[in-house]
Amino acid sequence: MDIIKIDVEDEKYPQRLLKILNFPTEIYAVGNIELLNAEYTVGIVGARKCTEYGSRVANEFAKKLSEKEICVISGMAVGIDGIAHNAAIDEQGKTIAVLGSGLNYIYPPENEWLFHKIIEKGGCIISEYSPETEPDNKKYPTRNRIISGLSDAVLVVEAMHRSGSTITAKYAREERKMVYAIPNTIYVSTGVGTNRLLQGGAILATDPMQIVLDLKAGIIVGNDGNLTVEVNGELVKVDYSKLLKSRRNKVSSKNKSKEEKSEKNSRQLDLIEEDKILGNRKERTEIVRKLEKTTKEQLKLDRKSEKEKAELLEKECKGKITIDQIMTKEELEIYRVLSDEPVHINELAKKLGKPVYEVSPAITMMEINGYVEQPQTNYFRRNI
Repeated sequence: MDIIKIDVEDEKYPQRLLKILNFPTEIYAVGNIELLNAEYTVGIVGARKCTEYGSRVANEFAKKLSEKEICVISGMAVGIDGIAHNAAIDEQGKTIAVLGSGLNYIYPPENEWLFHKIIEKGGCIISEYSPETEPDNKKYPTRNRIISGLSDAVLVVEAMHRSGSTITAKYAREERKMVYAIPNTIYVSTGVGTNRLLQGGAILATDPMQIVLDLKAGIIVGNDGNLTVEVNGELVKVDYSKLLKSRRNKVSSKNKSKEEKSEKNSRQLDLIEEDKILGNRKERTEIVRKLEKTTKEQLKLDRKSEKEKAELLEKECKGKITIDQIMTKEELEIYRVLSDEPVHINELAKKLGKPVYEVSPAITMMEINGYVEQPQTNYFRRNI
C-alpha cells in the first residue's frame, strides 16, 4: 500500500480544506487522490447503531448522489458511514473515507474489508495523522471537521443526541455549508439528533435530487441563515421564487437545443420533480420562519431543564460523585478555567498556555458529554 504525504503547499492538497478553521498542514492519502478536489462532494454521516430505516436511506441517497457524479465523504465507521461508502462504490466508486487514526491502523477492524474495497474500486482514504498513529477516541471529534471541510454539503441520516454526527453538522454550519437531515420518528434514540437539527434550521431531506439540484445551483448558507447562490464567482442572495425561475429558464434552454424527443421528455420529468421539491421547500421555509421564535424559546427551556436536572443529580449524589471522578485530567484543567460566562477558545487556550489545536479535541469531547456548552460559535462556558 503506497501512502502519499500531501502538504498544504502541494497542488494536490484539497482546496476546500484551506477554507476551514485549523486545517491540517499535511495529510496522508492512499488510493485515488484526484478525488480530493472533486467537482461536487457531499458528506453522509450518521449513527453507528443505525436502524433498518437509516440503513435504507443512507444506501439510497449515496447511490443516487454517486449516479450524479457526486463524491461521497464519510468516516468509514460501522453503520451509516460504512453503508454510504459501500453504496457509492457499487455505483461509481467516488468516495473518500477520513480516518481518525494513521493509515497503517485500519479502524474499526470490522471494516477492514471496506478499507481495501474503497482503494480497489477507485476511492480514496485519508488521515491527518502519520501512518503509525494508533486509534484514539479523542481524535474523532476533530476528525469530523475534515469530513465537513471536504464536503460541499452534509447529510445527517440518523444521530443520537450530542453525537459525532451532530458535531460534523455543527462544523458544516460554521463553514457555511448546507446541512440536510433525514426526519425520523420521536420514538427511537437515533432520531433525536436529526430531529433536533431540523428544529435548529437544517434542511429536511426526503429526496436525493433535492441535494443534487442545490449543489448544481451553488447554494450555500450564510452566517445570517439566509440562502446565497454563487453566480459567476460572486455570492448573491436570492429568494426561492427567483431561484426557481432561473432554474426553469436554464432547463428550458437546454430542452430547446435537444432534438430527440426522449431527451426532451426526460428533462421535462426532471423539471416537474424539481418544481415539486422547491415548492415543498418554499412552503417548509415559511413554516420554519413562523416557528423560529417558538423553537428558540423551546431551546431555552431545554437548556434550563438540563441545568435543573444537573442540580437535582448533584443534590442526590450528596458529594458521592465529583467532577474529578468523571473528567480526565486535561478536561478538569479546562473546566477550572471556565466559568458561567462564555469565553472564546483562543482566549481559553491562552489562559491554559496551550495551542488551540490541543485544547479543541478535549473541549469538543466535553461538549459531547454535556460538561460544557457553546452558546455561540467557538465560545464555551460551564454546563454543570
